Amino acid sequence: MIAALIHCAGMRRDAMARRGLAGQRGGEYIGAMRAALAGAWVALWGLTLATPAWSMGPNVVLITIDTVRADRVGCYGYRHAHTPNLDALAREGVLFQTVVASAPLTLPSHCSILTGTYPPLHGVRDNLGYSLGDSPPTLATILKQDGYSTAAFVGADVLNPRRGLSRGFDTYSAPFRRKMGRDNPLVFNLQDLQRRAEDVVGDALGWMSAQPPRSSKPFFVWIHLYDPHTPYGPPPRFRALLRDPYDGEIAYADDAVGKFFGYLKEHALYDPTLIIVASDHGESFGEHGEYTHGYFIYDTTLLVPLLIKPPLGAGVGHRHTDAPVRTLDIAPTVLQFLGIAPPSSMQGRGLLSLILGKTPASPANAAYCETYYPTEFGWSALRALRSGRFKYIDAPKPELYDLVADPQETHNLYQTKRATALELKSQFEGLVARVTPKEPPLRATPSPADVELLASLGYVGTSDPLPAGHPARPLADPKDELGTYKILVSASQMAAEGRCERSIPLLTRLTQEQPALFLGHLTLAKCELATGKYEAAESALDSAVRLRPDNLEAIFYQGICQFEEGRLQDSLSSLQSIAQLLHDEPYVHFYLGSIYEREGIAEQALTEFQRCAAIDPNFEAAVFKVGYYLAKSGKFPDAVAEFKKVIAMDPENASAHHNLALAYAKSGNDAEAQSEFEVACHLKASFCPAPDQR
Repeated sequence: MIAALIHCAGMRRDAMARRGLAGQRGGEYIGAMRAALAGAWVALWGLTLATPAWSMGPNVVLITIDTVRADRVGCYGYRHAHTPNLDALAREGVLFQTVVASAPLTLPSHCSILTGTYPPLHGVRDNLGYSLGDSPPTLATILKQDGYSTAAFVGADVLNPRRGLSRGFDTYSAPFRRKMGRDNPLVFNLQDLQRRAEDVVGDALGWMSAQPPRSSKPFFVWIHLYDPHTPYGPPPRFRALLRDPYDGEIAYADDAVGKFFGYLKEHALYDPTLIIVASDHGESFGEHGEYTHGYFIYDTTLLVPLLIKPPLGAGVGHRHTDAPVRTLDIAPTVLQFLGIAPPSSMQGRGLLSLILGKTPASPANAAYCETYYPTEFGWSALRALRSGRFKYIDAPKPELYDLVADPQETHNLYQTKRATALELKSQFEGLVARVTPKEPPLRATPSPADVELLASLGYVGTSDPLPAGHPARPLADPKDELGTYKILVSASQMAAEGRCERSIPLLTRLTQEQPALFLGHLTLAKCELATGKYEAAESALDSAVRLRPDNLEAIFYQGICQFEEGRLQDSLSSLQSIAQLLHDEPYVHFYLGSIYEREGIAEQALTEFQRCAAIDPNFEAAVFKVGYYLAKSGKFPDAVAEFKKVIAMDPENASAHHNLALAYAKSGNDAEAQSEFEVACHLKASFCPAPDQR
């Protein structure tokens, strides 16, 4: 079966098949270009590659483990680590000691990894409100065009297909679903938005095992493991193994990586495969007052591991390199190995010469990084340039650090080393001008559900566009707003966990102290709404809407509050105004359906629930409502199909089993009806027949 992925022991591909693939793209020119590039490598680096399988393109595996600091991995010197599989990979390949991420946020950083471009070019500046567009090309689109089978398996909803990274992948596995919360309709179950490393890797191995037995296609597989991301909750074995739960999560991810490597070795795929393991960003544990990541751009959240194991026969052994590199160098490095000329859009540089030890370390290699996360709160973005031993942070209160003398970045030298600071600022401005397109991609308006989904994953934000700032009223420096940020994040996390009663006093005090803080009023309103305090929620929403009259999230929650208060016409007006702007927001259609349901307009209710389910087929409550109204209108076979979908999503949904039983009974299928009645009774006693009816 694994012959689906490889040829024979030599792993050399059928040259005619490869030429056939090339012919689809320009034929012999591409083949000649590849041969010329391979020949140039041999001349430049003195490689002796008689018939190297990898010169025509090996299999490629990219594994990104979310939120891993380089200094918490064993091969980077951390003595408390339990990362035997990553350590073994480092012994077999190349370890890069200083690796800089482009952004301390999952989505922008992964876009840089897969496109080889900085955020200003690919246009994804934050987790919220952005998705990768039709350009620039990604590693997947390039390799798919080159004849690769491409598959991705991601561990969190923040990388769902709507975010744009699915471009170029034949398979993009992200089986996440949105389920209505019991109290707050937009409080998501965290387990519905992420999945364990063992499930992601198991999914990937299932895909590999299912490949056709005689395919000549090489494969490109991207595996994203989310486990080290907060909240830290390693499985019991790893919780017992390591005192620090963050270390336990990394150890657990390492174990899953080891299972994947074991499969590759068992099926003779490990040696001939180019394997890259990296992280998208690091994590802060109180340094500079920051916990987790995203808010600042100090090295705690930007320095990540990068391990590259070349294919066997590449002439590369174990090596460490101190040369500073960037995660956006990963994509062009893969293309170098494959002999594919990188597209002009790529701003990263291929690292093959460093891997082969032919280029000395280049400490002056500049790296740009940014975070636009503070703009979610109405504060300034932070951008930085690392060049040589210095790092310049462009902020309302600029910063300069000597990373050699002060690796913890605790002594701001901006005032005392003005000449150096101004030189780096000039370099920074020049780099930003070079990497920013004339017409950068625009931020889309995220839906209220997207905002709450990311809040469930730990990212606080709003649906407002980025503030522009003004010379007369410059945006606040995030350093000065750290206290406010901590309160907002703490309160939002409590709300996401269903503990709104604890967050309300914090938010009430915060909004009294800062009456112009929009997110404070909005978050307070959502908590009041979730606890059934509709009058208080309406007051907080009024304050939020006065501050930002066009904020869709505030208008949405106004509509929900009006719905809960029974003001159905006001609610209908609020939600319809959003539906005109956000056509594909399932929650708006769900609540429109709920309004029509309360008003007894069954046909309109069904239409809105169907729209909701069409936009998001995993929206369990909407699918249930579709089944209910189809059954009510006598369309029992169609209703059966809908209730089965609900049960597939949630096998313990007693109401779905009960209604499926009723639909079966109405369809004359008494045996199936009886079976479903029994399941419903087992799950919920209220669905059991009375004793005298048994």
